[in-house]
Amino acid sequence: MKKVLLIVLAAWLLVTGYEHLAEQAWWPAAGDEAALTGDAALVVRGVEVRDLDGRVAWRGDVDLGPVLARIERGQRDPHRNDGGVFHNRERRLPDRPGGHYREYVIRTPGISHAGPQRLVIGRDGEIFYTADHYRSFRRMR
Repeated sequence: MKKVLLIVLAAWLLVTGYEHLAEQAWWPAAGDEAALTGDAALVVRGVEVRDLDGRVAWRGDVDLGPVLARIERGQRDPHRNDGGVFHNRERRLPDRPGGHYREYVIRTPGISHAGPQRLVIGRDGEIFYTADHYRSFRRMR
């Protein structure tokens, strides 16, 4: 499984030309393949997502499995920061060296832009979810 993940990542980097990701050499630590596979523990229940105007745009359960599967396949969301370094400026996640965290967009039904939902994954395989664009986080793993 580790070799498959590395081959997929290498192919993605070659095809997409994202040299900055290759320079970072980021992926969850060896033995953490489980961090990129969906299961029932990766469903966030009763989420309320607000749009830019503060109104509730969507309510329901969020299954993080499809986003993790997309990441594992090496597919990017069109948002420019998808897969980019998350700098933890808000200091709401554990303090780690620069480049430790990567952020990924979770699209919200009914919102035409990237919306506020994100998944932040650390090199050690930890997974954090935010429904409010980094104001709060829920540790998933």
